[in-house]
Amino acid sequence: MTDSTAARAADRPGPEVRHRGLRAGLMGLVIATAILLVFVDALWLDALGAVALAGFLVLGWRQFSVGTWVPLILSLGALVTALLREVPTEVLIAAVERMIFLAALIAVLNALRSAALIAPEVARAGAFLTGQPASRRYISLVLGGHLFGVLINFGGLALLLDLTKRSMESAATRALPEEIREVKLRRMSLAVVRGFGLISLWSPLGFATNALLITLPGLDYLEFGPIGFAMSFVFVGIGWLFDRFAGRRYRNLPLPRPSPPEGAWRGAALLVGHVLVVGGSVFLLHALSPVTFQESLILVVPSYALIWAAASGLRTGGGALGGARAAIRDYRGRLPLMGAEVGVFASAGFLPVLLLALIPTEAIQAQVALLGLGAVPIAMMVSVGILVFALIGINPIVSTSVLGSMALQLEVAGLGPQAIALAAIGGWTAVIGLSPFITTIILASTIVGRSVWRVGPGWNGAYCATILVVWLVFMAVLMGSGLV
Repeated sequence: MTDSTAARAADRPGPEVRHRGLRAGLMGLVIATAILLVFVDALWLDALGAVALAGFLVLGWRQFSVGTWVPLILSLGALVTALLREVPTEVLIAAVERMIFLAALIAVLNALRSAALIAPEVARAGAFLTGQPASRRYISLVLGGHLFGVLINFGGLALLLDLTKRSMESAATRALPEEIREVKLRRMSLAVVRGFGLISLWSPLGFATNALLITLPGLDYLEFGPIGFAMSFVFVGIGWLFDRFAGRRYRNLPLPRPSPPEGAWRGAALLVGHVLVVGGSVFLLHALSPVTFQESLILVVPSYALIWAAASGLRTGGGALGGARAAIRDYRGRLPLMGAEVGVFASAGFLPVLLLALIPTEAIQAQVALLGLGAVPIAMMVSVGILVFALIGINPIVSTSVLGSMALQLEVAGLGPQAIALAAIGGWTAVIGLSPFITTIILASTIVGRSVWRVGPGWNGAYCATILVVWLVFMAVLMGSGLV
């Protein structure tokens, strides 16, 4: 081999780099296909999107965890069974279209995370929230986890937890006894995780809301979103009581009093503004055009992320074009690493459609009637079922889609889309900070350096059980009084 040949070989990207570029391209094709399908109904687009998505998942299989493998294997099994039973082509096409859309939606929502990375207000907001004195710290971090989660999802959770972890390295905190440091880390981390978990109750940008709106035809966001939003304040209060109990032994100790940096509150105010503008834009597009809520979301979010990045570039001196390029570069680097999340969401779109065509609904309806199960017990079974499935590794996005679809097909009096949606968001919220197989707990445990079993069931088990019981009682009262 000559020197020039060796040099060219050294410059040639390795297989992993080439695969990353290919995976990014394939996922970009899936997103483009999903957006085009909003305006064009074409079978060739369905086929193109399905092939691109399959290629992306095959190339990214090393990223899969148990929580990804289980729904994917179930989806493949459902597909084989559907083909053997000669399920109508229309059903298969509907399953493929929903699969493409949900896979693209999870990828598109990450665009806000890339824009947030170059926005100076995000870091300032984090410093403001983590720098509050102990008397205000829990509420501050819960609201911060909620706000960051609504806007940039897992990126916001990771960012705020990382800032929380860094705050533990200050000289004042290192001077504290080990026991007090551990309690402080636990209370701050739980506040962020609990605040993040509450987005499942109402956020129009959240996974739970969009899974339900796709799963339950005829469901309107206003039928469950405002109720979930109101109940989120109740859960904040419950969490605050748990936090007060955890810190009771240290309340009168002469501990150092932290304070946020000067003017950092402006960052938090700007983040609130971003949430209001992007959410309002989605509702406005949905109201003024024939596109659905989810279609409005998949159109608005990438556009807003690009505008946000350009505005951040102007403020930081890099220029609008520089800011947009930086966000696009970061986003393109993230796409190949999203195999696990995309696999779960794709399954959540595909699996319920086929299962409804395969499961003998009439036989189940007869069994339900024989057992005398009414709307309230079935709604509670949906909530508890989501929690139980999550504890054995099945992501709530999948169990919510399947259980919600099945519950609706039962056609039980009093069990409409609104009741099913409320049951689902309650179970989802209760388990998102509990199961060691859920991304929230895996991410939190990695950042704070504690095991998933300790952070989830150990630290947060009592709180999760309490809010589930409160939610079930709340559901029973609403349904029993005929309000839902």
